[in-house]
Amino acid sequence: MHRFSADYATFIDVLQQVEYPVEFEDGSIIIMSIASDHHEQLVANLLGVLFVCLKGNTEYRRYGSNRHVFMEHQVKAYAPDVSVVHGIPSIHEYAPGKTAHTNPWMVAEVISPSSRNRDFGEKLQGYKSIASLQFIIYLEQDRPFVTLFERMPGTDRWKSTDFNDTNQDLQVGAFEIQMSDLYQGLL
Repeated sequence: MHRFSADYATFIDVLQQVEYPVEFEDGSIIIMSIASDHHEQLVANLLGVLFVCLKGNTEYRRYGSNRHVFMEHQVKAYAPDVSVVHGIPSIHEYAPGKTAHTNPWMVAEVISPSSRNRDFGEKLQGYKSIASLQFIIYLEQDRPFVTLFERMPGTDRWKSTDFNDTNQDLQVGAFEIQMSDLYQGLL
């Protein structure tokens, strides 16, 4: 991960020219590195689990990391590993053909050694500021360990629950996600 100072207009210019993931936060462009094999297997497993959970339910749409989440109130653009929108996606247009969602219901990040401090620091705080967001899932890639952040109903307060056993299940809204499915093929 590399970071350099830039204004939002420069971010838009860079976004239109590059084919790799970039994010924008606090006057900086963040260039993301290539993910590890374990990282991408966890992302694929989570997307597969979500496909099964959401199959036939047209109220939810799931996305990979090429779909940005934009926070207009803070002028931040993140590329979560996985996101889910409940209802009709609200769109922010950076430029023609370059858009992001502004109303995720759930986001998930696979934690990497190079991103840990940012994920649990400024990025987590940014995510928690999104009014539509109800669930944040952080997955460790080197061991079965998941932290589920859940917005407490009717508040801006969050509770977190850690899962560290493949026999445990995460409850994400009406959907149940088994830890064993997330870490299948990785243990």
